[in-house]
Amino acid sequence: MLTRKMLGQGLPVLWTDRLLLRSLRQSDFSTLSELFSDPQVIQYVNRGGQPTPIRARRLLNQIRSSSSKLDSLHYGICWKGREQIIGITSFQHWNEHSGTAQIGYILNRSCWGMGVATEAVQRLLHFGFTELNLQKVEARCYEANVSSERVLRKSGMSYERTLPSFGWSQEDGQTQDTLLDVKVYALYREEHVRLQKDKSLQT
Repeated sequence: MLTRKMLGQGLPVLWTDRLLLRSLRQSDFSTLSELFSDPQVIQYVNRGGQPTPIRARRLLNQIRSSSSKLDSLHYGICWKGREQIIGITSFQHWNEHSGTAQIGYILNRSCWGMGVATEAVQRLLHFGFTELNLQKVEARCYEANVSSERVLRKSGMSYERTLPSFGWSQEDGQTQDTLLDVKVYALYREEHVRLQKDKSLQT
């Protein structure tokens, strides 16, 4: 099992059929800055009434800070054989003692609809349950974010509850508070093990 102290020396590289997941480098942050500047990409991330550039900078700073303290584990997503990242997937609010974390991802719009998010999320979940000894992983997405909800279901996560949350919307050029529903999905270690067994029997 990997401990926080061990991960302080660097995150292990993870592979899938098409992707490479690796730790973030200093040179990646300019790419992330461009990625977060796309309003559609961060539509459901760091929601607030502030303009996209400000939200993007805030998100970038959060990633830098949480990465250095290992409060969150951020992986850059790359195509195999290519160095440039096309997104990130992360364990946030990682609690080593309770074995819990929240999973999330952000992906370049050019890669939407290609199964990349599902492939990356499934790989990170497997890493969390097998190498970090996680017992439960949660994910949260706004009810309107049907694409992310589909990714979570394909990754084996199940709906648990809905939380009311204030967000912001634009109407007639004006920003206003809006009550938005946030769906909470979860996957438990036992269920992940069962899903992996079922998958191996099918191959």
